[in-house]
Amino acid sequence: MPTPREADRPAAQADPDHQLPANGSFEVTTMNAPTVPWWPLLRPPGAAAAPRVRLLVFPHSGSGPSTLYPVVEALPADVEVLGLSLPGRERRFGEPPGCRLDQVLDAVSDEVLGRDPLPTVVFGHSLGALLAARAALLLGPQCRAAVVSGQVPGRTPRRAHATVTEEDAVRLLRDGGGTPEWVLQDPDMLAHVTRVLRADIALSREAAAGFEDVRLDVPLHVLGGTADPLVPHEPLDGWADHTTGPCRVRRFAGDHFFLLAREHRGEVGDVLREALAAER
Repeated sequence: MPTPREADRPAAQADPDHQLPANGSFEVTTMNAPTVPWWPLLRPPGAAAAPRVRLLVFPHSGSGPSTLYPVVEALPADVEVLGLSLPGRERRFGEPPGCRLDQVLDAVSDEVLGRDPLPTVVFGHSLGALLAARAALLLGPQCRAAVVSGQVPGRTPRRAHATVTEEDAVRLLRDGGGTPEWVLQDPDMLAHVTRVLRADIALSREAAAGFEDVRLDVPLHVLGGTADPLVPHEPLDGWADHTTGPCRVRRFAGDHFFLLAREHRGEVGDVLREALAAER
């Protein structure tokens, strides 16, 4: 059976260029929940021995933070990168999937605000974009910028939220293009992945409730794929209504996982560098 970590990867990570480091830093463990942090370091310890700024990474539904490692790998060494680890995947594979929005925000308060204070940028893809915006509000002046990817703003209908049955979840996995075919053909692994996905969709619905009233006070960078079958790119300009600061929308050729494509990783990394350089 494939490892849980492998099942969390989108299809793009079948490419060797998408593989995680071979040093074992991101191997799955099944420790009891109280011992597993919600916000582990996404890059190996020591990569940011004297960090000047912090990046919080919020992954998409059904996945763990290491999925986005290829995007943040080349960031400067003085950037501390933390990735949100939800129950049921990667380090927390042994836990039942599912959590509430207040638990995610409590983890930001306890584990992020409990660290040495640093200027912070939030970066989220799909579900992660909604969570990142919510976290930015919680962080207040400590948040310098936000990068949201693969998500529509405000009250725009979200296809994922129409997912009700397990069959709906499997269809979403197939149409999104982010799940290897061998996972779709493995009944045990597929059952686990769909459980995680449906739990995350419930979290996404909660995070989207009342989102039309969310207003940030930071520069907002918006990314989207022009051929995304799950998130139409036309409404992305509406993100400007969610900040009092500047909002820049960038569209990339590609599907829902455009940001992991080899040809776009450098440009997405440049967007993150720009956000990390923001001053308040």
